Amino acid sequence: MKYDVTIVGGGPAGSTAAKFLSEKGIKTLIIDKSKFPRDKPCGGGIPIRLLDRYNYLKNTDLIECLSFGGIAYSPSLKYKLEYIDNSPIAAMILRQKFDNGLLNFAKNSGTVVYDGKNVKDIKISEDIARVILNDGNKIDSEIIIGADGVWSTVAKKTGLHNYKRWIAVCVFKEYKLDEATVDKYYGNNRCGHLFARFNNISGYGWIFPKKEHLNIGIGSIIKRGIHPNINVNLLNFYKKFLDSIKKHNMVPPDLKIDNVKGGALPNYPLKKTYSNRVVLIGDAAGLINPITGEGIYYAMRSGEIAANVISNALESENTSESFLCNYQKVWKKDFGEDIDLLIGSINVNKEQSIENYFNIASKDKKLTELLIKILTGQASIKKNKWKIARRIIFGSVKSRFLRK
Repeated sequence: MKYDVTIVGGGPAGSTAAKFLSEKGIKTLIIDKSKFPRDKPCGGGIPIRLLDRYNYLKNTDLIECLSFGGIAYSPSLKYKLEYIDNSPIAAMILRQKFDNGLLNFAKNSGTVVYDGKNVKDIKISEDIARVILNDGNKIDSEIIIGADGVWSTVAKKTGLHNYKRWIAVCVFKEYKLDEATVDKYYGNNRCGHLFARFNNISGYGWIFPKKEHLNIGIGSIIKRGIHPNINVNLLNFYKKFLDSIKKHNMVPPDLKIDNVKGGALPNYPLKKTYSNRVVLIGDAAGLINPITGEGIYYAMRSGEIAANVISNALESENTSESFLCNYQKVWKKDFGEDIDLLIGSINVNKEQSIENYFNIASKDKKLTELLIKILTGQASIKKNKWKIARRIIFGSVKSRFLRK
């Protein structure tokens, strides 16, 4: 069967692209290896700006609860940055429900969905883009969108994948409790907690309280192939992390470590996210906040951008990379510079430097607020980088003066 666009991957990126394409009257197919509803490794926190942009998500049961603040701890736990607002700064979701809801939005807009189907190969020719399934079936379209995650088959088969890339790996568990228990520990504010470089890992630990769940996890940045035992090591770190937050009475003491899940995330964008008749979006393109690992906003936004560019490409009858490069130009302008600056902040942040930054920021309420807002996607690091730099320099000089 022939479609205008075939999307490989039915997560937030693929479903959003499909929704916007179908609403434009473009014949769209989603193929996903999993049967929906399905779960996905994720902390489950999304920036509030996502609800502001995609207001069709508001007033649905896809949002578990709202978070009105955040607390970040230094590596030594000596310093903490705490910010609580009267307005929500993030929303909490359960990925199984959220992703299935987004897929239903696409279906209701006219998208056809083949779930439980594995993609074996991708063939791009001058005249057509072909997806070959494991069962031998072939699906032709004008354009293929790769929305199939960090290990994207579409990216690999079209030569866009970077096999030596840095990635983030994590282990976590979503603990089902009752609302009263979560209220007891986290109140109505449902503040998220981040633990920078816990136990000297190149990442952080987290607690994301939801309506009736606690999502507890730990993640680290690694270079693929360098750390073969990272999953075992992370599990050990997770045990230490769980013991530590129990000791500080941040979670119920009877939480068990069984059935912990793992996952992988990209850590930076691919150099090229398009080619002839192909566009990569979301995790497949490496679009993610490299500090927090939040990727759902970038997934949905890149899906929307891709839909707009592809619509124009089909209308112009030009599906070449010379036209589809406009997709990368748009996302780079929209959020790419913020991602680049966040990557740069990772490269300079050694453990002692982070400790010093926490020390300075913990004494500066305005800097704390700004940093928390950047971490949660409420503020742009591009627009605030000099303001941050000035406050850190001033705080550093002030601290040295006081020590004398």
